[in-house]
Amino acid sequence: MNAKAGCAILLSVLSLLSGCATKRASPAPAEPPPVASIEVEAPLLLDQRRAILAFTLRVGNRGTAAITMEGADYALYAGDGRPARSSSRAAQAIAGGGEAAIRSEIGVEVADLGEAIAGDGGPSSAPWRLTALARMRASDGTPLELEAEASGAFPLVRDPKFRITSIKIERDLLVTTNLRLGLEIENPNEFPLELDSFDYGFYGEGRLWADGGSASPLTVPAKGKAERGLEFEMNFADMDRRLFDLVANLRVVRYRLAGEARIATGLAFLPSFAVRFDREGSCAVDR
Repeated sequence: MNAKAGCAILLSVLSLLSGCATKRASPAPAEPPPVASIEVEAPLLLDQRRAILAFTLRVGNRGTAAITMEGADYALYAGDGRPARSSSRAAQAIAGGGEAAIRSEIGVEVADLGEAIAGDGGPSSAPWRLTALARMRASDGTPLELEAEASGAFPLVRDPKFRITSIKIERDLLVTTNLRLGLEIENPNEFPLELDSFDYGFYGEGRLWADGGSASPLTVPAKGKAERGLEFEMNFADMDRRLFDLVANLRVVRYRLAGEARIATGLAFLPSFAVRFDREGSCAVDR
């Protein structure tokens, strides 16, 4: 056999072998990862000191194979305080192309937001940031973790401030005296407040002078003040002579005003709330 014939036979064999070779299968495309998001409801104030943030964690399975949602951990960062935490641990299967929705709530105490926010003169709202860490398993048992985040602000409602501005003698007959207190209500909020009802006790020089209440509404403008007159009668017959002399001679009286008021805001997140007050001071008697 000559060289040319040998080469021809070799090429033929190689051609047959290449024709009999099995083609390798292409690798299956990777499943797309799941996605997560947080939908937050409007914050709800239980009163002027406590708030609740309700939210829904949504996890979408973009693949074709089912995954299992095992739970999630949440952290709410608000103001300067420590984060409030909660978790959900209910297992839930998510079919390919499906979605899981988990609703949760986290409570916040306004006092825990830090003095700069909770103290007098603080802002009208407190920023918050909510993080979620969802824990899942793929169909083959591989653990998966997914993060989501949302942010916003809590509206804040400040207690109105009460003080006595005047103690005025309206009429006096022997040991019986009709007095009128000038009560000032200051609204530190950026929206009007309405004083719906008011119950109080007024103490002068350590003794109870009058107690009572009022159900007549009074509107206090935003960042403003309003005044209400409180009238009562005092009988000095069974009181210390020194107390009578203070009033009769228009002296300065040390007082304490304590009680509770019901306040309406007209706002959806906190329509009304109660506030207790206990204020001490001094005021001169006048005519």
